[in-house]
Amino acid sequence: MNLLIENDLAQEREGFKIEDLEGATWAFRKLRAIENKQVEIKAIADEEISRINEWKDAELKQYEADRQYFNFLLEEYYRNEKTKDKKFKLSTPYGNVSARKSKTWNYTNEEALTKYLNDNIPELIRVKEEINKTELKKVFKDGINQETGEVLPFVNIEDTETITIKVK
Repeated sequence: MNLLIENDLAQEREGFKIEDLEGATWAFRKLRAIENKQVEIKAIADEEISRINEWKDAELKQYEADRQYFNFLLEEYYRNEKTKDKKFKLSTPYGNVSARKSKTWNYTNEEALTKYLNDNIPELIRVKEEINKTELKKVFKDGINQETGEVLPFVNIEDTETITIKVK
């Protein structure tokens, strides 16, 4: 049954053409009605989503303080036991606590470090090459160097047209 209805709608839409200003006006009215309906649906959905997010946040907030409290207690217990026994491991059927040592590098002045490395160990400096597309378009207007007449290789320039339909 649905297939028949879809086929009828498809045939009806294929058969319709805008042939005059009156038809175009009618199509714009239809577009405006569709856009208004879409705006209405989005507004209702956004309102419901907002209401659900508020509920979710309130429900989760009441558990966050408890979660932080129990994390603190477990971490404190782990640290105390670790000071007594360097090989201590906290493991239960419901979870475990572990620690991993790592080093974090904090760069306090990257410019000064870059200058220092450039002067002393330049192989530690990486130079990134990339095309300056803005300047390239100025020098090779329409793909041709305006001073030399040279055609820019490895670039295809296509003319494109954008049609914009605005419903008021």
